[in-house]
Amino acid sequence: MTTLRAFEATARLQGYSTAARALNVTPAAIAQQVRKLEAEVGVPLVRREGRGLALTEAGRHLAQPLREAFGLMASGVEDVRQREAARGVRVSTTEFFVDAVALPNLRDFWDRHPGIEVAFSPEGNRIPVEEGAFDVFVRAARMGGERVWQNLDIVRLIDTPVILCGAPSLVGDGHVDPSSLPWLKENGMPVEIFEQAVRVAGSDPDAIRIVDTGSGHFEIEAALMGYGLTVSSELVVRKYLEEGTLVRVGCPLEMPGSYWLITARGPKRGNVQRFCDWLVEICGPLSYRPVT
Repeated sequence: MTTLRAFEATARLQGYSTAARALNVTPAAIAQQVRKLEAEVGVPLVRREGRGLALTEAGRHLAQPLREAFGLMASGVEDVRQREAARGVRVSTTEFFVDAVALPNLRDFWDRHPGIEVAFSPEGNRIPVEEGAFDVFVRAARMGGERVWQNLDIVRLIDTPVILCGAPSLVGDGHVDPSSLPWLKENGMPVEIFEQAVRVAGSDPDAIRIVDTGSGHFEIEAALMGYGLTVSSELVVRKYLEEGTLVRVGCPLEMPGSYWLITARGPKRGNVQRFCDWLVEICGPLSYRPVT
């Protein structure tokens, strides 16, 4: 390919020096590649003519299809570049992160980058992080849990602990015995994390009464209606705690965790990089700050 490119540039620009400038190499390197190609095909392709170069009959015969072939390749590369530049951003995240962070701020992203489509898939932690399946992943993990993504590019977005809370109608001011109340099943949280949270709260995972809403979409609604305690990232329930529609249960449960931005290693296409930069920016002020 190098020899063909060197000869095509020499033929099109009618000289080693002009071809060298176009390909950002030395004239000697171009001449060497052309001689190598001549040895390969077994006939001269260029000849000296005055102070310049001219193509032989064989050179003219080879130059035309090469010019067309390189033109087609350049057109194909440009087509892919334009298609990728126009393609939207596919984001795999948790339903709660979409509701609490992404959607409330998405208009700001579109104000800055009009025309870039963003598609969210809210399966969350229930599906693995697989390169190529999505452009961007957002996942929640306990402290140290991010090590499972060590072969990918990861950025910590938000620090937020796992906490226990419930509706005032269920927990009053929060000073209750969690083991005496129903717990909402956390469908988006790994079972081992949920069970650990139950134990940290002083309850037995095998003894508590579990209320299963059947879908993560209904868990917060069920908590607001007083159907059970919810184990959630503080970020997810922050606005409800501020409104007073949920109350933090006064037990020692406060397990550190974070949301992480995960992408494939290496350069990212423009729209993906723009979305990642924006997400890091808006998440910066959202980390949990305990009241002292």
